[in-house]
Amino acid sequence: MYLDNNWYGNRSILAKYSNIKDQRAFAAIQHGVNSFPGKRKFPGQRKLENHIPYLCWNSHTKNQLLKNNIKNITAIGAPFLYLDKIFSKKKFLFKEKGTLIFPSKSTQEYNRNENYAELIDKVEREFNGPYTVSVYYTDLNKDLSIFKEKGWRIISFGNRKSKKFLTKQYIEICKSKNVACTTLAGSFLHAVYLKKNFKFFINNDQKYEDKKDYHMIENEEYYKKNYPEIYFNKASKEDLYKYSLSELGFDNLKSKDELIKLMGWDSPKKSFFAAIMSYLLFIKYYIVDNINA
Repeated sequence: MYLDNNWYGNRSILAKYSNIKDQRAFAAIQHGVNSFPGKRKFPGQRKLENHIPYLCWNSHTKNQLLKNNIKNITAIGAPFLYLDKIFSKKKFLFKEKGTLIFPSKSTQEYNRNENYAELIDKVEREFNGPYTVSVYYTDLNKDLSIFKEKGWRIISFGNRKSKKFLTKQYIEICKSKNVACTTLAGSFLHAVYLKKNFKFFINNDQKYEDKKDYHMIENEEYYKKNYPEIYFNKASKEDLYKYSLSELGFDNLKSKDELIKLMGWDSPKKSFFAAIMSYLLFIKYYIVDNINA
């Protein structure tokens, strides 16, 4: 229904876990980290929020939204956790080696720069190779030649509409012994949940080009103040794992039958309405507003 429901393949993962065909859902699904009370009263700035179920990751996000008078909320756990269940028998077949890096990613709205030379130097002093860098599709047009010169492998999981995005990321994390990020994003939670050796390489001198990029700025400030042991790489692997359980909503995971009901997949009426709303929203955002997803 909502156009971002299947960003990164979230809806498809929930459908596969539930053993049904992927289809539009009469619900709004959280994508990306939303672990603190920020300026966004409702993630995604959706309309009809009290009429359309919103499925978030964890209980504290749910409680924050309830405080903002958003009532139709259910915490179901992050799609990544359901993906892990799908791979439960296969993930141990991956051989761990080398280091995977997630630089901050640019979006359609904001350009985020990295000093790649400095990042490479820090990573190679901390971890052993071979080295892989995951580049978001919006940054593929940047000068990445230094990675090639250093013998790094460059990968990209596609754009946010790619149904296999999260699955590809999951596999690459499983194959890596070490993982590092330059921002506090979902890839951080995914890596520590899978108990990888992890480190932040946050460039404290980095200035976001657009000062309105408040979500990233506020995110870093929140962690620096409330979780300095995480922000400054002082937390143990076990503590990071426990933190990921809370943020990803491990205790909020639902059964297959519960998911089907929450997504509206058990109701022909909800499926029909979801299809109509999806078409109308497509016209609004991609044709009228001319948004490139």
